[in-house]
Amino acid sequence: MKSTKRTPSLQRSPKIYPLNQSPLFKLKTRKKLFEIIGLSKKQADKLMLDSAYKEFKNDAGRKIQEPIAQLKAIHRRLGVLLSRIELPLYLHSGRKKHSTLTNAESHKQATELLKLDIHKFFPSTSAAKVYKAFVEKFEMSPDVAYVMTNLATFAGKVPTGSPISMAMAFWANKDMFDELSNLAASNSLVFTAYVDDVAFSGSKIPKGFAAQAKKCIRSHGLTSKDKKERFYPSSEGKLLTGIVIQDGELKVRWAHYDSIGKEFATLADAKDNAAKIIHLEKLAGKLHAAGQVDFRQKDRARFFTQQLRAAKKQSTQGS
Repeated sequence: MKSTKRTPSLQRSPKIYPLNQSPLFKLKTRKKLFEIIGLSKKQADKLMLDSAYKEFKNDAGRKIQEPIAQLKAIHRRLGVLLSRIELPLYLHSGRKKHSTLTNAESHKQATELLKLDIHKFFPSTSAAKVYKAFVEKFEMSPDVAYVMTNLATFAGKVPTGSPISMAMAFWANKDMFDELSNLAASNSLVFTAYVDDVAFSGSKIPKGFAAQAKKCIRSHGLTSKDKKERFYPSSEGKLLTGIVIQDGELKVRWAHYDSIGKEFATLADAKDNAAKIIHLEKLAGKLHAAGQVDFRQKDRARFFTQQLRAAKKQSTQGS
């Protein structure tokens, strides 16, 4: 009789441990590193070059550096190991069971809120910073840190299209984030970070606090984007990582509901099944995102996901 017992990997989440328990901690030889990530020296020499990345512009005109298939597989292995390392409570990006939603929830009781955006976070994070993090925080030997840095960076900076970009940028700038966290705590404020968005909230944002936070960011070789800086007083709803915080509740922003309405209209005008699939995918995605905040949208998301499956099945049968 076939066993119905679930495998351990399905029964529980991967083990989370302190940095000093990670297989990446105190790596002293390249041989051991290559064993851990599944590379030969010859393969590593090839993948340490910038030619192991493809650079292109996305639809928004932003430059993306994406590792080739073999390097991406290595990055995924590294990503699994990095994802198991304990992270500070203030970080909500790049970790299990955390999201833009948990980031906003941390500030749900905010009376006043200040948010800053770190300008060009990935390209402004240098390979030298990444190397320093591997040597000082991971306590790797210089030659192992050199290999890791060259595998994880492109043209002397953190790439924008790698599975480990967020982790690399965080660890390379952890000292800055820790200082911002301490600055917030000393002013009785809540602090969170989500990739390049940092937020502070409390009953009162002290006068001059924003200048102190920006000075801290500058001292680490980064800058905050002035046009994305926003202070929300008690009288206003607060938009943080795409979610509105108002009167102690989280709400879907009006612009997102508006885009859902427009997608409904576009779907109704779809001329063929191929167009229908495209707009069903967009609609289902937007409804799922809204459903994270407004649970009433979850049933609609499920319904249109079923419609999407049916449309795809019809397309397959017709081809």
